[in-house]
Amino acid sequence: MLVFERKATLRQARRDSVRAGSSSRASGRAQANFLREFPPRRGAAVALYNAVRGEVGTDAIRSAYLEAGAVLYYPRIGSKGKLVFLRHRDGDPWEEGPYGIPEPPRAPGRRPRTTGFDLIVVPGVAFDRAGRRLGHGFGYYDRFLGGLPEGVPRVGLAYASQLVPEVPVDAWDVPVHALVTEEGVIRVRQGTGSPKK
Repeated sequence: MLVFERKATLRQARRDSVRAGSSSRASGRAQANFLREFPPRRGAAVALYNAVRGEVGTDAIRSAYLEAGAVLYYPRIGSKGKLVFLRHRDGDPWEEGPYGIPEPPRAPGRRPRTTGFDLIVVPGVAFDRAGRRLGHGFGYYDRFLGGLPEGVPRVGLAYASQLVPEVPVDAWDVPVHALVTEEGVIRVRQGTGSPKK
């Protein structure tokens, strides 16, 4: 079976499993684990996401990071299928994106951040213990992550049910350095970019 066929099969199986088994309680525990392992720092530039159904929420992380003075950036689908990250402050409006996901609005003079992130929080459909990640199949995050220096810490946020023995990958797929679930934290890459405690 080809990689894209294996990905499609795993993607469908994980979506069905996670939608059936995800809960607000598990999401809250995963976010609490994340905050213990990656506490917010004033001035840190952090890329976060708005969760879709089946993904761990990020509301508690957002609140804690904003309260501590971190600077949050959220994805917006830009031209040519690129993911761009725009700053989003407490009280700023949202726009509905092409997939129904809230995105920061683009405004005159508002430029996306392309470098200098201190932490990237990455959603996914499935992950494995080697840090390999399966997204929704559009390649937005892999294109974005592939353009960043290797040293930028990438942390996956997922339900334990999204952890699988092996995620099939292509050459362009970008792994995460750590994975946080409601059951704890898995440090998957110890080289350059591994987030420090």
